[in-house]
Amino acid sequence: MIDQTDLRGVIAACITPVTEDYRIDVARLGAHAASMLDGGCSFVSLFGTTGEGASFSSEEKLAALSELRDAGHDMGRHVAGVIASSIDEAAKMVAGVAALGCRAALVLPPFYYAPASVEAVADFYRAVIERAGSPELDIVLYNIPAFSGVRLTPDHVAAIQGVLGGRGAGLKDSTGELDNTLAIVRGFPDLSVFTGDDRILPDVIAEGGAGLIGGTPNLFPETALKLASPSPEAADRALAARRIEAIDGNGGLTVIKSVLAHMKGDDAYVRVVPPLAATQADTLASLLGALTASPEEVPVE
Repeated sequence: MIDQTDLRGVIAACITPVTEDYRIDVARLGAHAASMLDGGCSFVSLFGTTGEGASFSSEEKLAALSELRDAGHDMGRHVAGVIASSIDEAAKMVAGVAALGCRAALVLPPFYYAPASVEAVADFYRAVIERAGSPELDIVLYNIPAFSGVRLTPDHVAAIQGVLGGRGAGLKDSTGELDNTLAIVRGFPDLSVFTGDDRILPDVIAEGGAGLIGGTPNLFPETALKLASPSPEAADRALAARRIEAIDGNGGLTVIKSVLAHMKGDDAYVRVVPPLAATQADTLASLLGALTASPEEVPVE
């Protein structure tokens, strides 16, 4: 049951700062991840969608995680993203994440080729775990069909759970569809089910969900924590909705990086890896008011 696991709460899906030649800026990444934990997040998740995980090789990501470990970061508070379309790449990442002592791995389904069946998706997870050497590592399934092309239904979840050998610990549902998330919460009470959408976070938690794995805590961890509390305020929900609409409607992670650079006074955070492009200055200027408003300034419907 959800109250018997630490895999819950607000997990910051961290952005990945990069250098001018598009390498992972480990020093800034470590500092930002630490600030998320210091700000009250339960865990951080590196190299997911917000972290541009598909833009780096497994070797690059594991090297960065190793540097963080060697610098004294508590890897037990890291849920590492695994975004790879090949079994071998995903397996390398899973094995490396397990060896580093990370709390869990957030594993995307296979993408590019359309899966032939529910069983075919489960076969991918089975093969990844086997090639990784069957490590004892908790796996969080990643449902983000807008990017992966694979919508994880309850049938998928059941099939994948059947091949993970007890490793299936959770699921992140980034569809933003409350009915979809709640169907998985109710159908799999032993899974830590997270939403990726702040707007429905209170409803998910009220029905027994685990919390949020999302990008907005990069900027506003305090609001996400309020929404995950037992009695969130309507004003905070309205503010979260306004922010999500502004971010998602103007580039998503690129907006988060640009606003974070503005908040930190450090232009290095603006950089993204091609083919992404940084948010234009005029767009950023038009969004700052909506993103930095206080709850009192946002009308509640």
